[in-house]
Amino acid sequence: MSGDWYDADAERNILGAAMSKPAVTTLVKITGADFGQPRHGQLWDAIRATHAAGERPDTVTLAPHLPTQPHIRSAVLELLVSVIGEGMAANAEFYADVIRDRSERRRIDAALANLHGRLDNLDTPVGDVLAMAERDLITTGPLERAAEQTFTLDEFCEQPVADQDWVIDGLLARGERLVLTGVEGGGKSMACRQIAIATAAGLHPFTLANAAPRRVLYVDCENPMRIMVHKLDAIRQVVTRRRKSTDQRMWIRRFPQGLDLSAPTDRLELHHLCTIIRPDLLVIGPVYKLYVGGAGAREEDLARQVTSVLDGLREEFDCALILEHHSPHATPGGESRSVRPIGSSLWMRWPEFGFGLRPESGTKLEDRQVEVKHWRGAREERPWPKRLIGGTSSELPWIDPASLT
Repeated sequence: MSGDWYDADAERNILGAAMSKPAVTTLVKITGADFGQPRHGQLWDAIRATHAAGERPDTVTLAPHLPTQPHIRSAVLELLVSVIGEGMAANAEFYADVIRDRSERRRIDAALANLHGRLDNLDTPVGDVLAMAERDLITTGPLERAAEQTFTLDEFCEQPVADQDWVIDGLLARGERLVLTGVEGGGKSMACRQIAIATAAGLHPFTLANAAPRRVLYVDCENPMRIMVHKLDAIRQVVTRRRKSTDQRMWIRRFPQGLDLSAPTDRLELHHLCTIIRPDLLVIGPVYKLYVGGAGAREEDLARQVTSVLDGLREEFDCALILEHHSPHATPGGESRSVRPIGSSLWMRWPEFGFGLRPESGTKLEDRQVEVKHWRGAREERPWPKRLIGGTSSELPWIDPASLT
């Protein structure tokens, strides 16, 4: 090779980080084949497999995932001991970027070496040499993997598709995203809590009809502890009176200071929660507390970072997602305001469903009568409520009046 396309420090550091926080292996997109040192790659794949099996990696749990040859197994286990304590999980993405870069350089270097060998063989027509060079440099590696994931129309339409797997009966299925917006104090947080608790208890969130109970992770990044305890308990009492319980299916985590999903440490924290809970439904927000600052074009970059992280969790844990967001401020002298999400236009395009709660014409917030106003065309029609009214102290906070008739 013409270059030393291998970074031992990056490889050892990411292995040490993965031993202390195995979730790193799912957060960065590299495999053992990307490592320059085969033993490093074998240990990485073993840690990934152990984590996927729900076990903590150690010399015992890793053993079934290591090569069977005694001398290789012994070398990998010796490596394991030497990397413990190296690397920081917060820097895992940096290490992974270095490893991917060196892996691609090695691949290109090998292809160029083959090209030189073919050029030296004067019996090989130069056109054939160019064709082989194109194959080695273009149709292998990342582009080849991309091609493998691309289908013809017939292949795409004829692949088996699973039946709709509802997380919230008739409303939201696995893998789908809902962004809920509204004015400050207009009840969007309460709606998120109501949906979360009812779903965990096995009830339809607006009609209270029986449904399949689901595991729910509710991540609040804004509200004070006292308010949350009071509001959540009121909904719990309604559920209890119907002889239902969330049991071990409803989990709550507060980050009153917010989560910065542009920071590796906070992304890892959220991933740990999902790994522990394995939610069917993740309810999180509000959006402005999921990243730090930004204006203008940077808002688009930060929105992409947040959606990328949430999409990764949605795909990995096969869960539905509800994200709380805010609406723009009212115009001076205006009686109403748009319920579209504030900030980047990405929020308008990203979810399968997007709607906001807006006080009905002629009412005030305290009247608790809202329209459920869709601000994007739904990708599929679902029987979401068209309006909601406030319930009494013994009822759900929000009631679909259409369900009362």
